[in-house]
Amino acid sequence: MILRQSFKNHFIVFEFTLSMTLILFGAWWYFNYDPSILLIGGLFHLLFTIPALYMHIEYSIRNVGEEIEINYNEIIVRKNGEERKYPISELSKVIVYKPASLDKGGVPFSAMEYYRYARIITNSGEEIIITCFMTLDIEGAVKQLSGITYERKNRIAFLFWK
Repeated sequence: MILRQSFKNHFIVFEFTLSMTLILFGAWWYFNYDPSILLIGGLFHLLFTIPALYMHIEYSIRNVGEEIEINYNEIIVRKNGEERKYPISELSKVIVYKPASLDKGGVPFSAMEYYRYARIITNSGEEIIITCFMTLDIEGAVKQLSGITYERKNRIAFLFWK
C-alpha cells in the first residue's frame, strides 16, 4: 500500500470546518447581519477552528513530499529523492492517535476530532508519521504490520502530544 497526501483527504478532513463556517454565515444572514450574532457565533466558532487550522497546517507540513509504502515485511519511506527501508524486525511499536468519536457509531462534535495519525517507532528511536492526509483508514494501513506492538490512544491527535 503506497501512501501520500491527497487533496481529497485534505478536503474530507477539513469539510466539517467549512460546513460550520457556512452555517455561521447563514445564521448571520438569517438574523439580518446582526453584529452580535457574528461576534458570539464567531468567537465560539474560532474556539474550535483555530486549533483545527493549526492541526491542518502541522499535518500538511509533516508529510509534504513524502511517500510511504507499507508491505507485510517492511516500510519504505521516500522523501526528497531519498529512500529508506525499515524491515519489520527494525520496528518496535505502532501508536495510533485517534479520537473515539471517529470509531463506528461515534459522532465528532468539533473539527479537531477529524484528525488522526499513526506514529511508527523504530528500534533506533526514529519515528515514521502517517497522517490522515495520506490515508483516512490509518488503522487498516498499520495493521498490515504483523508482529509489532500496537497501541491506540483515544484523544485529540496533536502531533506534539506523544
